[in-house]
Amino acid sequence: MKRNPSRWRNWARRHEGGPIAIESRTVPKGPDRCAGHCQGRVSTARRKLRVARSRAWRARQVSLKSSALAVFACPTCEQMLRPGEAQLLCSGCGTSYPVEDGIPRFVAPQNYALSFGYQWNVHGKTQLDSHTGLPISRRRFFETTQWPENLEGQLVLEAASGAGRFTEVLAGTGATVYSFDLSRAVDANRANNGHYPNLTLFQADICQIPLVKQAFDKVVCLGALQHTPDPERAFRSLAQYVRPGGELVIDIYRRSLPGLLQWKYLLRPITRRVAPEKLYRWVRRAVPPLVPVAAGLRRLAGRAGARLVPIVEYSYLGLRPELNVEWAVLDTFDMYSPAHDLPKSLTEVERWCVEAGFTGIEVGRGQNGVVARARRPAA
Repeated sequence: MKRNPSRWRNWARRHEGGPIAIESRTVPKGPDRCAGHCQGRVSTARRKLRVARSRAWRARQVSLKSSALAVFACPTCEQMLRPGEAQLLCSGCGTSYPVEDGIPRFVAPQNYALSFGYQWNVHGKTQLDSHTGLPISRRRFFETTQWPENLEGQLVLEAASGAGRFTEVLAGTGATVYSFDLSRAVDANRANNGHYPNLTLFQADICQIPLVKQAFDKVVCLGALQHTPDPERAFRSLAQYVRPGGELVIDIYRRSLPGLLQWKYLLRPITRRVAPEKLYRWVRRAVPPLVPVAAGLRRLAGRAGARLVPIVEYSYLGLRPELNVEWAVLDTFDMYSPAHDLPKSLTEVERWCVEAGFTGIEVGRGQNGVVARARRPAA
């Protein structure tokens, strides 16, 4: 079958990242004729090699995680997905989803989580235990979930994973982990944890998770529900993926009068409208001088004293001074930048669990506000 030269050149341009110069050349006569032909053949061979390498690279973007495809389902029609060239294709409705850097992408680049994508790619390693040398994330994860540290043979879904501070902990349990985020934070997570063979990353909306329902032994979402447009809807979505006999653990900011009087709720009507890059520059300049002030007020008056300053700091966690400043910059930005910040009461969260049909419900206060642990009844 003849190949259309124009179409071939256009394909090559797309896959090589730029135009390929194709020279029209007069073949010389005499002794230089052979050299000219050889040079032309070498040039053609190099072009074909580049294209072949590009094809192979793009194919690997899907095949690297092809074994995980059995759990994926189209978020539109819930049918199976099959690998294509740098994309996943729905066998039902025919929708295609791009695969970039080995990560299936099920959402548009522009969404309400832009500030999180920005912060986690700037502070990709800041909160990782492997970076701090302290078990801060590990301790919080296991205290919140009450799960054993060995989860081999378990299928676990982690929602809104950010740069992967808890992904790192989960992957170390031996579980088969599926982890996603709405934002480009998944790129930071891949850089941090992509070496784990038991981890599959994807970018998706918490209300349209592209996975088979009731497939997971455990589902967890820490530090994120309050930042969705509708936390109850997000909770109901997560609940659908817990298998009979499986567990769901979430946390969310707690709604209370003292909490609503924090600086962030006074300033957020302004700060959340500022572009992430600009707001981050402001925070980066303002926070470092205020860290020792906040730490001193914490020593004098505890948590209430620390709240007198419009930043957060974590000297009480045992962080080195330079790391404490980085955590302070990161979490102060995290306080003021999100599009949504919707705390909930213990009563509301307990109602969600009951209405989702869970049993063994435990709802109480935790490090991040409200913690809920619940189990789907066995079939």
